[in-house]
Amino acid sequence: MRQQITSTVTRQYKQETKHRNIRYTIKENFDQYPEVKEDYLKWRSKQNPVQQATFAGIFHPEYTQSMFDIRKAEIREDWGQRNALLEKGRKPKILGMAKNFDPQLFEPISVDYIADKDAYIIRDGGGRAHAAYLCGIYDVPATVRYLKSYKESRRLFNAQDKYATSISSYDKFLQQLLNKDHLRHNVAKDMWSIAKSSAFSLHHSSKSNSTPLVEGIGVLQKIISTVGGDNKNVKPGERSAPNLCMAVDLIKHAFPDADEIPASLLYGLTSYVHVSRNRIPSGDEGIKRFKQFVVDIRNSNEELKDLNRWASYMHFGAGQDIPKMAAASLMEKWNELYKNKNKGRSKATYRWVKWETQEINIAKGNIMQFARDESLLPD
Repeated sequence: MRQQITSTVTRQYKQETKHRNIRYTIKENFDQYPEVKEDYLKWRSKQNPVQQATFAGIFHPEYTQSMFDIRKAEIREDWGQRNALLEKGRKPKILGMAKNFDPQLFEPISVDYIADKDAYIIRDGGGRAHAAYLCGIYDVPATVRYLKSYKESRRLFNAQDKYATSISSYDKFLQQLLNKDHLRHNVAKDMWSIAKSSAFSLHHSSKSNSTPLVEGIGVLQKIISTVGGDNKNVKPGERSAPNLCMAVDLIKHAFPDADEIPASLLYGLTSYVHVSRNRIPSGDEGIKRFKQFVVDIRNSNEELKDLNRWASYMHFGAGQDIPKMAAASLMEKWNELYKNKNKGRSKATYRWVKWETQEINIAKGNIMQFARDESLLPD
């Protein structure tokens, strides 16, 4: 697949989008995802009689609506457009819109004309345009905005995305990633580099057993900024989130066949790594204990062999409570699994931490990294 980038973008954006089309017409998009058109035609063949939708006679003769031929337009994702078929749930939504197409309910789409490229792009209404195309309707109500360059269109997209809840967090992330002048570019760049270094994906289209999907851009941003493990003086653009990377490695070790990692589980486990860093030995021995912990949790109950059940079964909570409740829950689980771990152990080895009730209660109220306990150190 050859990328058709037509604007100035960053190296990170090029790599993140190297496996996807970023410039195409509506027809080319349906060619890329032929199952959508096939499903629609299969449904249509069963309709008797077939109702042909039309915009004729809908508009007041004194206030006619301008029409636009959607076959003339492109989607250029590096200019700020979004793929109407790529995100989860979008294909059935487009099919539903096409099967129930009603010209009287059709809101005009918004089109940008980019003067220096002599190109039309669909700025808003890509889903509606795809649904109309499926129905064989190419001229649709539209407003066409005149812009001098793609930079104006991208600037307006970035201003719009502050208020548009319909824009996915991943689409916003891509726009932040591609433009080094975006206010949140460094935050997006951190997330991209951390995902690459830990070998997890940020979008379902690139997930695999070797690069499991972590779906939740907003949650990942919270993990990196709160319990990621970087020193407080490390600024966005320079963060490496060692605690998050450790948590990803632990999950991949215990669940090598998983192609998705629930964001809530990752948040909870990263929080536990954060609070306990000073209570385990450094280096390989500490990593070995963390790995054993996750495997032992998995094997402690049949339900916990399913990654998706960890958060609910172990009462990780939700939203802002996840790091505190999950860390406390995992501290309790550690005590349960390793209550006899120090018995008969040589004093020359680093002892296994036993979390005090007071420490667990502290974690429930405030996520913090506990200080080193010298009683655990080898003699």
